[in-house]
Amino acid sequence: MTPTDDAVKTHDHEEHTQMEHSPDTFHSTPAIATFRYGASDEQPVAILVCHGMGEQVRFETIGQLASSILSAAEANGCRVHPNGVHLSREGDGLLARAELKWATAAGVEKEAHVYEAYWAPITESKVTYVDTLQFLFQAAWRGIWCSKFLRRSSFKRWMFGNLRPAVISAGTKVALVLVALFLLVEVGVIAFVTLKVAAGVKELASTQWPALPVLHGVWGSICSVGWFLWHCLLQLAKPFIPQHARLHRMPMDCDWWGAAGRTAVWLLTIAQAFFVRYFLIQYAGDVAAYISPYKDSKFDAIRTEIQQIGLKVGRVIYGFDHVPGVPHYERVLVVGHSLGSVLAYDTLNALINTDLTSPRDEQREVVARTSHLITFGSPLDKTAFLFRNQSNHVKDPLREQMAAGFQPLILDYKAFRSRLEWINLWSPMDIVSGGLDYYDCKDAPGYRPIVNRVDPGAWVPFYAHVQYWNGRELAKTLLGAI
Repeated sequence: MTPTDDAVKTHDHEEHTQMEHSPDTFHSTPAIATFRYGASDEQPVAILVCHGMGEQVRFETIGQLASSILSAAEANGCRVHPNGVHLSREGDGLLARAELKWATAAGVEKEAHVYEAYWAPITESKVTYVDTLQFLFQAAWRGIWCSKFLRRSSFKRWMFGNLRPAVISAGTKVALVLVALFLLVEVGVIAFVTLKVAAGVKELASTQWPALPVLHGVWGSICSVGWFLWHCLLQLAKPFIPQHARLHRMPMDCDWWGAAGRTAVWLLTIAQAFFVRYFLIQYAGDVAAYISPYKDSKFDAIRTEIQQIGLKVGRVIYGFDHVPGVPHYERVLVVGHSLGSVLAYDTLNALINTDLTSPRDEQREVVARTSHLITFGSPLDKTAFLFRNQSNHVKDPLREQMAAGFQPLILDYKAFRSRLEWINLWSPMDIVSGGLDYYDCKDAPGYRPIVNRVDPGAWVPFYAHVQYWNGRELAKTLLGAI
């Protein structure tokens, strides 16, 4: 169904909530409204965004992306209109989208609809600490084995009709050895801290607590209770602070300050160990669940379920599955952050394959309608080198050829990427991301390379991985694509 400019479409199964834009967030109002499709000077552009690893709140990614787009529009002198949320009935559930509207400085009306492939709950509590460590050490070992010490090397990868060499930089082996050693040290620290804390808990269980003193009068009662709570706190901290006996004594001489310094270091070590363990499970665990080599079947069901979520939303956007209230989109942008960029890549490949294998009257021209693939903080090159199960046998390339057959984006530039602009934002300060080199081949016919851009706004080491969202580079890229 394609709505006309003068037709206002309402449905009993649709709900609409008006939203107002501010530079940082969207604020919902309880007003119920209907939207006039086709009111813009151009047809709305659809955006499918895939969030990254870690704990994500539903609709958070839509809000971040929308805020980035509208902030860039305002910075370019555009007039932002009140924006809305549209809910459509999809099977037994609801499909939500954000509807963004603005007018350019020249008065041209623009509109973008943002959809999200939300998969975070699928991996929650499914990946253990041991699973994550096994995955990371296997990946490091695979990379160390394939690379050479301070020399460039290569591995074979089927792309664009042939088994082609993919270059491994000279410093790869050294970097992977350092990362593996750092991880090994962290594992040792976590194990030591965990044992010490467990011993402290065991000691705490047999602790004799001080008796509550006799209370006399109001002030006496207050002082007695204060004394009681203070000594309970000391007893509680005693098993976990090695310098406990020295710290609660006076005077504060050199020995006292030394004990205080050692205690601070120990407490920081505990905090660091538990933080790293949490990070490994919540973030690296998501990576392990999604991109573990396919010879390991433990996470096949999780990986398939995540991919089905991306494909399900994509099928609605492109019109394979009809959902009332979802207009026909002439242009679609696929966007992915971090691990979500891998899902975005897999989703677009799956949609192209769905189109290719559909009867002619059911095809939806996915290639022609997809104008941009935008990835940022993407580990796609690392998945190609470290995590995918590369057979790497020149004499037996069938396995690689079959795996590449599910990835049209690395099969033929002319057929699948002649109209697609693939933009990748990355930062040297982001250990997850990197330039994407293993998805291009200069010698292939119709060569159209990925546009790799360094985001200067992502400059804080490690934290750079999430700085893209608030940076100008992503906002400018998104607005330019729309």
